[in-house]
Amino acid sequence: VVARIIRNRGIIGDDEIERYLHGGLETLHDPYLLKDAERAADILMEKKYEKRKVRIISDYDVDGVISNYILWTGLQKCGIDVDFRIPDRIADGYGINERLSRQAKEDGIDTIVTCDNGIAAIDQIAYGKSVGLTILVTDHHDIPYEITPSGKNYLSSNADAIVNPKQPDCPYPFDKVCGAVVAWKLVQILYDKMHFSKDMYEEFIPYAAIATVCDIVDLTGENRALVKLGLERLPKVDNPGLQALMEVNGLMGKKISSYHLGFLIGPCINATGRLESAEE
Repeated sequence: VVARIIRNRGIIGDDEIERYLHGGLETLHDPYLLKDAERAADILMEKKYEKRKVRIISDYDVDGVISNYILWTGLQKCGIDVDFRIPDRIADGYGINERLSRQAKEDGIDTIVTCDNGIAAIDQIAYGKSVGLTILVTDHHDIPYEITPSGKNYLSSNADAIVNPKQPDCPYPFDKVCGAVVAWKLVQILYDKMHFSKDMYEEFIPYAAIATVCDIVDLTGENRALVKLGLERLPKVDNPGLQALMEVNGLMGKKISSYHLGFLIGPCINATGRLESAEE
């Protein structure tokens, strides 16, 4: 049965079969391969030493909320002065906008980091830059383009760094990760620059796994290994919020599967942005 599944899924060769059956941490790709990721980390480290204020702006779905959590926690641990805003579904709509940039400037914010949004916000980022903000984009959505007589012309904002594996000139070998994984890769580089131990960034694996399943990205390659690792670690997570979600959904002490992430835990996180504000 296993051989049939492997063949039906087009997994060919010893290396691919080994990755599919036993893929672990060693199959996750080097975050430094992400275009602009180290540049974004260097800018954030600079802001830390200059004691500048940083604000995260995320999406309000599961991937956005978890991207935000990973970045906010990671930046705080690096000693960066950071807060966050999640756009209101009704008042703001999706992603970074002029009102949020104006508000950030009024609040004394120096730098905005987007997560799970920003790649298509070309005009909105231009406005943010015009009022003096440093803007770093982390995203995973498709790169906007226009059709010209010579083919596709990919469009880009004037953000100070853009981290997205879907950029045509990005050497990262796997472009199907969710926004939370892109955010996590940036945190990995920051932790590396802070000389933190590897297990500190590995604590985000269960969160990245939830976002991966709930954003319905392909469960192949790096994503498959990440979800497998996350499911193994989720029951031992010491986060009181996640523990409470597992408890109310009757998952304490149970073997957790991708079904539980996609249809129980995920919808609870997603509901906040629909009922009130995802900031809750």
